[in-house]
Amino acid sequence: MNNSQNSRLLVGHDALVASIAAALKDPGRLGVVVVGDAGFGKTALAQAVLGALGPKQRPFRISPSTALVRVRFGALARFLDPTVGAEVDSPPDVLSKVQRSLVQRLAASGSEAVLVIDDAHNLDEDSARVIAQLAVTGAAKLLVLSRPKPAPPAEFLSLWSDGLLSRFDLGPLTGRQAHELCEQVLAGEVLTSASAALAKVSGGNPLFLLALIAQARRLDQLVERNQVWLLRNYHPTADLHLTDLVREQLLRRTPAELEVLQTVALAEPLPLSWLCQAAGEAEIDALEEDNLISISKGPRRLVRSAYPLFGEVVRQLVPAARSRRIRARILEVMDGPQPSPESLVRFVNWSLDCGATVPEQQLLQAAGSANRNFDPTFALRAAEAVKSSGNRTAAKIEMAHAHYHRGDLKRAASLLEHCIESAADGATVRAASLLTAWVHLGLGGRPAGLIDIADTWRKSAVRISSQAASNPDTAMELAQPAMLAQRAHLRGSRLMELQSLQLQGRFAGVEAELRELAGAGEPDAESRLVALMLLAELLTCTGRPEGAVQATTAALQVLAGDTDSRFPYYEYVLIRHAFALVRLGKFGDVAEVLADFTRSGLRSELYFSGALQLIEGLVALAQGQMPLALRKLATAIEALREVDLDQLLPYALGLASYAASLAGRRDLVASYSEALGNLPYEGSLHFHLLARAYSAASQAALYGASESVQELRQLADHGQRDGLLSAEKDVRELALRLGDVGQLARLMELTDGFEGAEAACLNSYVHGIIRKDADQLMAASEQARGAGYQLLAAECLGQSVLLLQNSGDRKRARAAVHLLQLRRSELAGVSTLQLGGPDDTTELTPRERDIVTMVVNGQSNREIAAHSSLSVRTVEGHLYRIFTKLGINRREDLTSADITTARRDLSYRH
Repeated sequence: MNNSQNSRLLVGHDALVASIAAALKDPGRLGVVVVGDAGFGKTALAQAVLGALGPKQRPFRISPSTALVRVRFGALARFLDPTVGAEVDSPPDVLSKVQRSLVQRLAASGSEAVLVIDDAHNLDEDSARVIAQLAVTGAAKLLVLSRPKPAPPAEFLSLWSDGLLSRFDLGPLTGRQAHELCEQVLAGEVLTSASAALAKVSGGNPLFLLALIAQARRLDQLVERNQVWLLRNYHPTADLHLTDLVREQLLRRTPAELEVLQTVALAEPLPLSWLCQAAGEAEIDALEEDNLISISKGPRRLVRSAYPLFGEVVRQLVPAARSRRIRARILEVMDGPQPSPESLVRFVNWSLDCGATVPEQQLLQAAGSANRNFDPTFALRAAEAVKSSGNRTAAKIEMAHAHYHRGDLKRAASLLEHCIESAADGATVRAASLLTAWVHLGLGGRPAGLIDIADTWRKSAVRISSQAASNPDTAMELAQPAMLAQRAHLRGSRLMELQSLQLQGRFAGVEAELRELAGAGEPDAESRLVALMLLAELLTCTGRPEGAVQATTAALQVLAGDTDSRFPYYEYVLIRHAFALVRLGKFGDVAEVLADFTRSGLRSELYFSGALQLIEGLVALAQGQMPLALRKLATAIEALREVDLDQLLPYALGLASYAASLAGRRDLVASYSEALGNLPYEGSLHFHLLARAYSAASQAALYGASESVQELRQLADHGQRDGLLSAEKDVRELALRLGDVGQLARLMELTDGFEGAEAACLNSYVHGIIRKDADQLMAASEQARGAGYQLLAAECLGQSVLLLQNSGDRKRARAAVHLLQLRRSELAGVSTLQLGGPDDTTELTPRERDIVTMVVNGQSNREIAAHSSLSVRTVEGHLYRIFTKLGINRREDLTSADITTARRDLSYRH
């Protein structure tokens, strides 16, 4: 193992290295036992510990192998004279010889011996006894490295139980450590979902994780996009190297244990009751104790491989004939349906591997489960195995869904043509309608197009209901179910129409209807769930995030009762929940919501990672942490370019452009703004307005504030007309930040009625400006800081400083300036925010400020004239007046500081 790999295996273990080194130096200790599974980095850890010990302790390595387990004193051969054979049978003589050998080797240096025993579980009993005696007699310290199974030799465990050896257990990598390891290997930013997925597959085993990273890169599944590493179309597999790593762990298992492992891997997750009938309980207990299988708690007691990679390798190693035999045995002991959607998918996949005939309804159920769990590879396999004409439409829908998840929207749209009209049952009509709507929006279709899709849905549902009613043999029997189904279709299609109106910002009358459909008495759980999601969006868009959180909480309760995972909405609800919490300023709750994604499944986190990073970037922006905000938003953008199920990429690009402008990254402002303009879709009107607004505000860093303010005013008026009050508030706040005091009255009106800490802090800020109340602005600053809005806190204080300076109260102004400097220091990477301060004394007009901005950005007089619709001579005249006001003589003397110098205060003038 090379030094580079050693250092990677030590990620996150600095404190552990120090603790082990300290224990070895402790005169009251004989040494240390380090216990960890293969691949956990015991050898690398020992190497680091030896480096920390220094020259006074000299290591001697003992590396027993499995071949020497039955050879007496075989591990100590390096310390024994090979010409003497008779005396090797005597442990005291061997102890004496080893002691003499150590004394001779240490004579010149005067160092203390440290025996490093790698793979101590392979020691023969006599060698272990002699080594323990060497430690007891003080001849050497011990650094014992062993796996938990088989356990370290009894002699070492006895010394540990007596308190003479310290024991340290190496566990799997934490999520943070796995992410750090990935970034170290890839030498760049890694999407959190990518490192989390690889960590889950590897079980946190560092050696396996390194091998998975290398394999994913070879297979072009781990790719770099604009200096961000992410996973695409990831499906865990094991190449030869990974297979060999896992196979090595299987060598010590008995044939009966191996068969249990194979059964679990092929059928997982399967109920413990089934496994106990197909295998011995002693073997099951041994494998669980050795952490090779896991058994869930609860009534189902589902059994799985300890981690996905292990199960994948074991499946690959099972011969086809044995696989068929194990499948037949499981079929014999099955006493009911598959216990979970995941087990259904696994069983159908296994059956197809065995060449067995699988009923088409089961194929369709498995394909649907795979799509709901974001496994398009298997969904395609199952759906393509459906051949009958009667089920072909349903199969095409599942294939389209799989292509939708893979990002091939055109292929999905092609497969969906006429599927709604040709569907033979209500469930297929609903699935085809919903998917057609998603694909339509993903391809850049207008929200109004959902009205037509909803109409087609309604007509097809009526057709199916009429056909059922016209059959005299089943008409009476199916009358009641048909009526309930028809009502569900009417509600579902109406919800699609309401979604269309909402996406267009047409909220009139929508809320009352959504509240009715979202009521607790609604018999159709899926319709209620969708209504709650839409209601949460509406309330967030109209400044009522507390109500939105109530709606998303109710939706999560509905999903908690969905034990069969029928509804593919969990991630969508969590995202809306998080956005509402951000509006409320509950950043701690936001972090908990995002952490829930790590528990929602391997693939769902990959598909929604862009939204997660976007929300984290939004929080960092509000907190004034620009480097973090830019990093999170950059990773969000790359993830959303791969998969954007919620159409959040426009918003992410707008936010990133604005964060870049605050950080002084004009290069990124230009690139993100250009990317936003080239997008084929816009998303909802709410996020579309916000994306344009943040992008417009960012242009002030390139061309000055005048044009940005004009565009922001138009966007704010647009939001006001359409009732998008949250977006309107954000847009007017951006304009105010650029010096547009005309926004104050409307901002006060808006925030007076808004819910949440964000609006309350902004309301205090606006009231302070209008009243020219420095004390209220300072109080507003503390209020915003306490709520986590560091950016707004600094702005409040900056305005207070300007008021105090203008009032002539120099003592309080100096104190406020000192506090402002502290607040500025809390804003990481913010370089262009106008906060006021002691140098704000000279007035530049808005036009002059724009010209300064363009000069600082390197534009020539001719370029400035062309952009501003002025003559070159007029630009030169402006520059002359600017130089006079600022007391400089050359354009080279202008700096970005001059853009914020001379900023007028925002005092409201009636």
